[in-house]
Amino acid sequence: MTATAQRLPTTSAQYGIWVAQQMSPESPAYLTAEVIELRGLLDQSALSATVVEVLNHCASLHMRFEADEQGLWQWPRVAACPPLAVHDFGAEADPQAAAQAWMKQSLAVLCDPSRDVLYRTVLLRLGEAQHLWYLQVHHIALDGFGYSLLCQSVAERYSARVRGEVLAALPDWSLGKVLQAEQVYRETGQFLRDQAFWSTHLMDVPPPARIDPAQNFCDEVRRCATRLSGAELDALRAAAQACGQDWGSWMLAAIGLWLARHSGQRSLTFGMPVMNRLGTPALGVPCMAMNILPMSLVLGDAPSMLVLSRQIAQRMRSIRPHLYYRYGWIRMDLGLMAQGKHLFNQAVNLLPFDRSAPFTGLQATIHPVTAGPVKDLNISVFVLNAEWQLRTEANPAAYDEGRLQALHEDLLGWLRQLAVLPAQQGLDALLPQGMGASAEALP
Repeated sequence: MTATAQRLPTTSAQYGIWVAQQMSPESPAYLTAEVIELRGLLDQSALSATVVEVLNHCASLHMRFEADEQGLWQWPRVAACPPLAVHDFGAEADPQAAAQAWMKQSLAVLCDPSRDVLYRTVLLRLGEAQHLWYLQVHHIALDGFGYSLLCQSVAERYSARVRGEVLAALPDWSLGKVLQAEQVYRETGQFLRDQAFWSTHLMDVPPPARIDPAQNFCDEVRRCATRLSGAELDALRAAAQACGQDWGSWMLAAIGLWLARHSGQRSLTFGMPVMNRLGTPALGVPCMAMNILPMSLVLGDAPSMLVLSRQIAQRMRSIRPHLYYRYGWIRMDLGLMAQGKHLFNQAVNLLPFDRSAPFTGLQATIHPVTAGPVKDLNISVFVLNAEWQLRTEANPAAYDEGRLQALHEDLLGWLRQLAVLPAQQGLDALLPQGMGASAEALP
């Protein structure tokens, strides 16, 4: 590929991924991937033409990154997505296992944003009526919301193509308006207002929760997932309603309390991925824009889910106008970047909006493969393909398979237990004796 235009600046989100990659320059951990399983009679030529059109149209996929004394830059490159290659595993004894092995091998190959193509896409054939469309992207180019925009566009365009309809124009996915929005944010005073808010908000921030001893960064991620039944979801929603709070605030309180139980801390901070695209051009552009912010939980003298969910709801209301301010900026403001310290070890991600990608004539199911590295533990509650799941991800250097499975099952049992407790019931009897904020405090 060759450059097609003058260099562009990068977003702060891209810069954060660049810095993280430079700290582990030989690690492929910042590759992300999803597959869409397609069951039925697939029109391969229609899918290939659609994927090529959509991916060539996505500007963020066609960049080369370069750092100099002035900062980090991205150079646009010629968009040249090749026709969709097909890897046929239909003759294998276990086609699904063979495809999984292929994906694992693909994700083990380093992608250097300064020289390599940032994405890879292929069609994995498992049988005559079963295929996996695989998309792999370096995290500097795309986040989870960006995947959803791309996959939805491919599904809609493929469907129109096989129905013989006139193809609509693709949306404006240029990065210029995203970059301009961040520049305006910095120049109009909102940046300084958000900076002042977070400096005050985090003045007495509790320490991060520490469950098992911290370990070094690892290239791979260990996962456990469980489908939540309709009855379980109804119980969780009813428990939130009994507390007079929305489901998200109740769930953050419940999982934060679980972290307190396992860390032995009565005050702690965890990370919370946030939707910071609302009100910005990034809402309609597949790119890297995600943010993660600190959320704190403090157990008072008589904690109950009524009190804790209200505490979380109040914190959510206070930070909601300031979601655009990036975690990396917060760390720099607090002097943590130079010390290599973080405000949290775990992240809790709630995704209550269903993601689906309907393909005409096919049964389509989205399967996340990897969203990048995990520092310690990440907990997600999400709906995908109309199914709710609880997923726990861990750094394999810190948690072996048995330990992760035990924690995952304990968390699932904990949520079921809290869901049937009266909202005002005290929770100290469920927590270890002698709990205190004993983790290392931050400056």
